[in-house]
Amino acid sequence: MSEPIASPSQGLQFKSYHEWNGDRPSQTLVYHDNSSTWWIRVAISWSLPESIRRLGLYKRLTIFQQFIKAIDFNQLHLLDDTVTLITLTVHEQSNQVPMRKIQDNSQTIDSNYFLSIAHQISSYTEEDQLRVIYPTPNQALGLPTFEGSDLKDSEFITPTVFAVTFNNKRYAYKTIDRLNYAPGDSEDIMNEITALAQFRRQPNIAQLIGIVLSDDPYKTRPPTSQVITGFLLEFYPGGSLQEVLSDNGDLEDSLLPRWALQIGRALETLHTQQRTHLDIKPSNIVLDAAKDAIVIDISGMGGYTWEWLSPEMQNTIQQGTETPPAETSFSERVATDCWAYGRLLSMMARKTASTSLGKWLQSISDDLMKTDLKDRIELSDALKRIQDLE
Repeated sequence: MSEPIASPSQGLQFKSYHEWNGDRPSQTLVYHDNSSTWWIRVAISWSLPESIRRLGLYKRLTIFQQFIKAIDFNQLHLLDDTVTLITLTVHEQSNQVPMRKIQDNSQTIDSNYFLSIAHQISSYTEEDQLRVIYPTPNQALGLPTFEGSDLKDSEFITPTVFAVTFNNKRYAYKTIDRLNYAPGDSEDIMNEITALAQFRRQPNIAQLIGIVLSDDPYKTRPPTSQVITGFLLEFYPGGSLQEVLSDNGDLEDSLLPRWALQIGRALETLHTQQRTHLDIKPSNIVLDAAKDAIVIDISGMGGYTWEWLSPEMQNTIQQGTETPPAETSFSERVATDCWAYGRLLSMMARKTASTSLGKWLQSISDDLMKTDLKDRIELSDALKRIQDLE
């Protein structure tokens, strides 16, 4: 398969590729020209022919990248210090996409759908509104900072979190850039940093170590500036509560009530400071080396999980009010946290359903999850009853 099909070879570095059911491909890349660098996303605006959609992912990716290598980016208006979106269309006959002279390889051109219609393709450039937005260091809230280049031995945990090493100690690194980045994610990250800073040294809540700074990847020419690329948390080696509850193995009798109390107290701490979680579920509870429960993802502003929302919060969303859970009243958000906590207790109860402990946890869960909000017990009442189990 031919690699360089344009002459002279361009300094292209391909990054992420996206498509929608084999259609409307979009390729992010970095274009290098001497000492200058531009980030670019090339996107197809028309629906591809069925014959191209049937080719398979690798073949579509290959021919699209071949086509991109033939574009003469020097003739396009590339935006400095950001991501330039180049939208390609076949519906307009102005702004024809500039192409380099293709090497004499008619077979390559004929077999490449994009190259074969290049003379019909027009381009439009603008700033990419879907780009990853990196906050500036002046938003670091006076917290300790770490150089991204000093973090070593990166190991995947989730699409947004990696285990890293700094000075021979393991940390969790939550990144802003992620596979399914969406507008608003950067703001959610900064909200989470603010929340974590507010609850430093509070028990059973994830502990913030500091902010990670890296050179601005979008900087076109040196000297570069630094941006926030994520933050470091304490590393919790015990895995998630979801993993523990899914395991068929037995647990020590003392662990379930201990975890129930620790999670509930962490929620109480958030509520005392006028904050809510809004995504309480087993995967957002992790265990430290001492097998204590730690609540993570505490921004209260990010995503939510439908089945972990209270019935009344689900109704609010279904009514089409366009009010996200994070923008409902404080009392509604607290009620959702408490209801989700009750559901969490129910899952814990099923782990030991036949015992008196399981039945006791289930009774508390039932009282937290009653259909009528007025009939539910307060979080403080639930904690008193759980405390009696210890």
